[in-house]
Amino acid sequence: DPILIDAGDSMFESYYLLKGKEASAKLRAKTVMEHTAKMGEYYYNVGVQDFSAGLDFIKQIKNTSNVYFLSSNIYDENTNNLLFNDHKILERDNLKIGIFGVARELQTDLKGVRVENYIDVAAEKIQELRSQVDLLVMLINATKKDYDPYMKSFAGVDYIFSSLEASQTRPEIEQPLGKPYQYQLGIQGKNIGRCDIYIVDKTKPIRDVSTQMAMINYFSHRLNKLQEKDPKRKIEDIYKNSPNVLSTVERLRTGIESAKSTLSKTVNRSSFKLIALDSSVPSEKAILQSVNEVLETCTTLDKKSAKNTP
Repeated sequence: DPILIDAGDSMFESYYLLKGKEASAKLRAKTVMEHTAKMGEYYYNVGVQDFSAGLDFIKQIKNTSNVYFLSSNIYDENTNNLLFNDHKILERDNLKIGIFGVARELQTDLKGVRVENYIDVAAEKIQELRSQVDLLVMLINATKKDYDPYMKSFAGVDYIFSSLEASQTRPEIEQPLGKPYQYQLGIQGKNIGRCDIYIVDKTKPIRDVSTQMAMINYFSHRLNKLQEKDPKRKIEDIYKNSPNVLSTVERLRTGIESAKSTLSKTVNRSSFKLIALDSSVPSEKAILQSVNEVLETCTTLDKKSAKNTP
């Protein structure tokens, strides 16, 4: 079964609620969390914008949904206890997977909440969890610019998924072996990311083969487009009078074989890809109907609020 993870800031569009649209914003946030949790086990790192409707609201979502909220550095200022789950250790296919989350900061005017330094807390969690798990995942609500100088503190992590970062991970750019693999999806909510992990030997490192997977898909697509000119003939015969095209065909085939060779020699591997949330993604009819009904309700709430606002 897939594990759904979120580095935070998925409930609201900004740090504050627009005047007159508080009710609709809360309804949207509640709908997002409830329906995402229906897709599978949902582990959510609480981020900066998740407190936009206040502490009581996020507590309500926590107590009434199946979302597993995480944060290792956000505390109740009055009790000095963590407000959310410290971490989670899952077992999948004889693997122990540790997940924890941290946030850079929260709004300065939020009362009743204390945030400890996320770099220090992350380092402590890595030291605590590393020996207990086979894979360690950190969810971080901070920009890459903020946490990049402290990457040495995160050396014990296998995967880092971040929010607040505007840039997106490009799977075609190979990530260095021996360092935490880092993934960002941007801040506009237009994509979801899929990470597939295959472990054969837990004593050996994991290689990110996203580049090789992307190469095979892209080069194969280009070859198929060239073949479409005449599917019944060999591609060499179709372009026998076009040496430049034949040279391209040779490069594409060589690239595919090189990528496949790398895959065949890789014992443990993982791959990441971005999936654009556009019309090409089929919708589950019952969920789509429910969401459309919520959106209609949001429109009604906004109109009602505007009418009552002097």
